Amino acid sequence: MLLGVWLTGGVFMTLAAVVSGSGFLGSGVGLLIVIILSVIPVVTYILAALDGSLFALLEVTLGALLVCGVRASCVLLRSAPDKDGSRSLSKVA
Repeated sequence: MLLGVWLTGGVFMTLAAVVSGSGFLGSGVGLLIVIILSVIPVVTYILAALDGSLFALLEVTLGALLVCGVRASCVLLRSAPDKDGSRSLSKVA
C-alpha cells in the first residue's frame, strides 16, 4: 500500500491538477515529463508540497508504518516461546 502511494501519488496529483484546469503545467512536453518523473518518490514529495497535500501524504506514510509495526510486533509476541520452552502460534485455554 505504501509503495503504491509513493509511486502513483505524483501521477494522480498531476492528472488531478490538469483535469481541474488549474494551469499546473499547461500541456505538451512539460506535462509528459512531469508525469513520467512523478513515479520517483522525491518528486511525489515535491508535488504533494505544491498541491497542498503534503500533510496527508506524511500522515498516510506514518499510519501505514505504524500499522506494519503493530502487526509485526503481534506476530513476534505470538511466536515467543512459552514457559515450557515450546513455541505455539495459538494459545488454547
